[in-house]
Amino acid sequence: MKPTPHIGYEIHTLDHTIGKLVLSLKSKLGKDSDLTQMQGWIIGYLYEHTGENIFQKDIEAHFCIARSTATGILKLMEKKGYLIRETVPDDRRLKRLILTEKAAALQKATIAYFGEMEKMLIAGISPEDLEFFCRVLSQIRTNAETGAVSFF
Repeated sequence: MKPTPHIGYEIHTLDHTIGKLVLSLKSKLGKDSDLTQMQGWIIGYLYEHTGENIFQKDIEAHFCIARSTATGILKLMEKKGYLIRETVPDDRRLKRLILTEKAAALQKATIAYFGEMEKMLIAGISPEDLEFFCRVLSQIRTNAETGAVSFF
């Protein structure tokens, strides 16, 4: 008789395994692995919004971070050469955030890596099974979010 699966444990070990794959990305990127996770997310956000006017307040709102936190992160990213702040002609107080070529190249490499990782993770899984799995995960997430209230 098979033991009953412990969903929390299975999800935790899967998360841990995928986390190790994500960490291996840093070694593949070499010297540019000095980025924090938040800096990587910001680069991704700016890359997705290339050509748009994105300001610090947009980063604060999108990532739900305080102004002082955003200021520190963006200053460090500018110092490391990942972005530049360009003054807006209409309002000299506003500084538009623009990715450098260094950051854009890093983001392209990251997208390629995660694309390959995604292919590897779903290899041998039918589209129907994958869709079912995602529906089940969504239900587990909903149960966890609504059930957490009743535990406390």
